[in-house]
Amino acid sequence: MIKKLFIFKMRCVYFFIIASILLSTVSNVSFGKDKTKNESLIVFVPNTLESIVKDISKQFEKQKSCKVILNVAGTHVLVTQLKNGAECDVFFSADKRYIDSLKKAKYIDKYEIFAKSKLCVISSSPDVKKFEDISKKGIRLCIADPVSPIGMYTKMVIDKIKNDNKSLYSDIIGNIISQEFELTNVIQKVKVGEADAGIVYFTDAKLTKLKIITIPEKYNVVASHYVAAVKKTKNPKLAKDFIAFIKTKTIAKLLKEKGYE
Repeated sequence: MIKKLFIFKMRCVYFFIIASILLSTVSNVSFGKDKTKNESLIVFVPNTLESIVKDISKQFEKQKSCKVILNVAGTHVLVTQLKNGAECDVFFSADKRYIDSLKKAKYIDKYEIFAKSKLCVISSSPDVKKFEDISKKGIRLCIADPVSPIGMYTKMVIDKIKNDNKSLYSDIIGNIISQEFELTNVIQKVKVGEADAGIVYFTDAKLTKLKIITIPEKYNVVASHYVAAVKKTKNPKLAKDFIAFIKTKTIAKLLKEKGYE
């Protein structure tokens, strides 16, 4: 009798184990497509890329059933945050200097170009109708400091002007009233009338209601923006998927619509 009871109990245990394995297998199969649900991705984004990365993130969240958390600031600020231990999975850089510094410091293994844009002049003044007007006497010009990516690209434009037309260069330099550390500050100064004109990315100018003046091709530059997965990411698979997603035809079309090259 005791022996039969023992055999019965053992059969129950085996049945329970087998049932558990089967349920686990079914569970894995049923939800295999939804492995990223409730996962999150922390993305560091420079000011200039906030709008486009926000649009991309919404599409990625929908596809992967995950959450993308954006940390937005100037690229130089984001680099400092990362080096001070801030958690980050994917890092966007508005210029090559900062992404190179992260690679050199071994925060990333590699990076690639995300998008390209050109520069332009924005203005709220009726006296600024063409590019050369920013050299007019009395025009208040606001630009970014070279410590920021937009400031570095602006300096490249100004250096081209210096090499081509020293008189135009001198007049433009004489009209600069401030050099801001953030792109958003340049736009704001023009918006509120503290400056008559400012030099920004064309893609950012499109998001304002300000007048856009083209910079002559011989003076303009192509600004490249970069992206990389951070080596210490807590979610390498999702970070890799995100970078793969931004290289799809759908995102290429979106970038073109937003004015990127």
